[in-house]
Amino acid sequence: MKSILFSLVTLFAGSAMAAAYGDSGCGLGAMVMGSEKGLKQVLASTTNGTSGSQTFGITTGTSNCTEGGIFKSAEQVPAYIELNKIALAKEAARGEGETLAGLSQLMGCETVVFGKTVKANYNTIFVESKMEATEIRNRIQSATHNVCGA
Repeated sequence: MKSILFSLVTLFAGSAMAAAYGDSGCGLGAMVMGSEKGLKQVLASTTNGTSGSQTFGITTGTSNCTEGGIFKSAEQVPAYIELNKIALAKEAARGEGETLAGLSQLMGCETVVFGKTVKANYNTIFVESKMEATEIRNRIQSATHNVCGA
């Protein structure tokens, strides 16, 4: 009985405090839920927390987290690639994804064009499983220079 009562109190405590929450910030949740106050902000924050998109967005300056990230120049692209190598390879094979979109922004390219080009050139970019980040960057630049100047 105590656990049921605790669960109910916990469940309604979030709704009772929802009005106190402001803007949920940036990330997938904020993009999907918008800027309405109340319960939508709680849902947006929950989505940001469970998907990890807010942390990623803050780090890279994507997902409406535009105050810059730790990667501010083309010289830092290899660090981004190194930190996200596995996700990047998977998303490059599909031609879309948050990590790939972040890389396209860092490299100054339109996301959709970048994704399609990287997908089309996947086998020439990711030729080995243990490639260096600078090698991956160079191969991506070579593949995308005609379509986006990266």
